[in-house]
This record gives sequence, structure tokens and C-alpha cells, in this order.
Amino acid sequence: ERVHLPELSALSEPKAAVFIPRKQWFVVGDKHGNIKVCSDETMQQVPVGVVLKVPAYWVSSFNVHPSEPYVLSLSFMDGSVKMWNWEMDWECVRTFDVKAREVKFNPKDADYFACTTLNGLKVWNIASQGSDNLTFSFGSSYVTHLDYLSRGDELYLITGHSDGSVEIWDWQSRSCLKTLKEHTDWVDTTCAHPDLPLFITGSYDGTVCLWNSCNFK
Repeated sequence: ERVHLPELSALSEPKAAVFIPRKQWFVVGDKHGNIKVCSDETMQQVPVGVVLKVPAYWVSSFNVHPSEPYVLSLSFMDGSVKMWNWEMDWECVRTFDVKAREVKFNPKDADYFACTTLNGLKVWNIASQGSDNLTFSFGSSYVTHLDYLSRGDELYLITGHSDGSVEIWDWQSRSCLKTLKEHTDWVDTTCAHPDLPLFITGSYDGTVCLWNSCNFK
């Protein structure tokens, strides 16, 4: 169902959004660095939700911590990831200097998040300074999107690439298990189902693929 959110009309060309289920809030960012928070029930701006002004350009990704009151916002143009605490009136409590395209908390250990960069992938600890020393060799194509995939106790990364390929990485061994080549252009989204053994990928070539995460077919 398509719903019009009048409280978001102040934003100029929204570029990213995320829903926080436990608060029933929408968080939306636009191309000028504005971030607005609205209630799902009333479609009105939440009491603390003055428009957050990020000293940046083009908010391109959000991710929500699974248990703490944190939201990560990413601006690729600005080269930063910011962590906001909604229990502190949406104060920005941490800034990470990294030129990235997408950001995701680790579902097995949410003290860490990963972000795609021009050179591959970086992993950060929200409680420590600097990036964690985790490296993945992605070859010549840009990593455009990522998502984590949990399968029992095992953790994988799904990465989308500028050449249309999708790669499955084993988190522990840092090795690529499989390369999927159904898309012919830039992969614009990767998303693992939270419960079912499925994930989807979408591309600029106009196709969306549904994959079985048990056999990666």
C-alpha cells in the first residue's frame, strides 16, 4: 500500500529510509543531508524528531542496531558514517570517517558493522577507535551493496558488485564460496530474509532475483 507522509514534504528528494519496528518510526534522509523521524501510527513528526541536519550531502543508507537505541546514517559524498542515539534526543554520539556506499550491523555481534567502500569492505567496532582489521579481496569491480546472511551458527556476507555479479563470502574464513552471475549491470540491492532461507538481489538491468540461501541457486 502506498502511503503519503505529509510530514516528510520538507525533505528534498528523499534518498534513503529505514523503519524501526520497536518504536514504530520511519527515518528518512534526503540529498541535502536532512534526516527526519516520523511516527508510523500518527504519520506525524515524533516529539524529539526535529529535522536532524547532517553536515553532509546525500544521505544514502541507514541501519538500526538490533537492541540499542542507535541508528547509523551514511553519506557517501561526505565520506562519513554517523551514529545517532534516540534516547539522547537524537544526539550524534559517534562519527566514523569512511567513504562508503552501504552500512549494516553484524547480526551475530552488533558491536560491529560493515560498510562497502571503493576499495572493498571495512568493519568497525562502535565501542573502539578505528576500523577492525578485517579484509576481503574483491578484485576489480566495486562493491555496491551488502547484507549479512545467517544460516544456523554460520555467518555469510552477500555482496553486490558494479559488474552485475553477486558473491557469497564465508565470514570466518574470509573466502568467497560462490559467485552468482544472473545480473548484467550494477547490483543495486542485496537483502536476506530474516527467517526463511531466501535472499533477493536487484540490478540496474531491471531484474530482481530470488535465491535459495541453502544452495545459493
